[in-house]
Amino acid sequence: MVIISIKLLRVTLGLLFLVLGIIGVIPRLQESVFTLNANFGLEIIFGIVELVCGIVLLSGLFPFVRKKMVSSASLVVLGFWLIRIILSKFVWGLSIVNGGVVFHPAFSTWVLVLSTELVIAAALYIVYRAYD
Repeated sequence: MVIISIKLLRVTLGLLFLVLGIIGVIPRLQESVFTLNANFGLEIIFGIVELVCGIVLLSGLFPFVRKKMVSSASLVVLGFWLIRIILSKFVWGLSIVNGGVVFHPAFSTWVLVLSTELVIAAALYIVYRAYD
């Protein structure tokens, strides 16, 4: 039962990263709450990385791919995702104005998206540990 759950988690995460990547590399499309500071060059770079992450996550479904490689690649994807959270939420998502903190977008959206991104990070960690 656990193996099926990990595979389902791997599929959903892989598809999420593929969709984020595709949307990221097509300049006319907007990543909505997963946007990176509305910087199109950065969106394309991260989009390509997200596409690769999606492919890496989905590659773990194939039995001919070695567990050690899947584990290492999953750890790299987790690291990438954590860097993305730091950049999008703390580097570009906060400003200090007149001694106060301003959230971009509004605090309620900021905290909701941060929570969602942390759930994705936790799922990536579970996938990584399943192959450790």
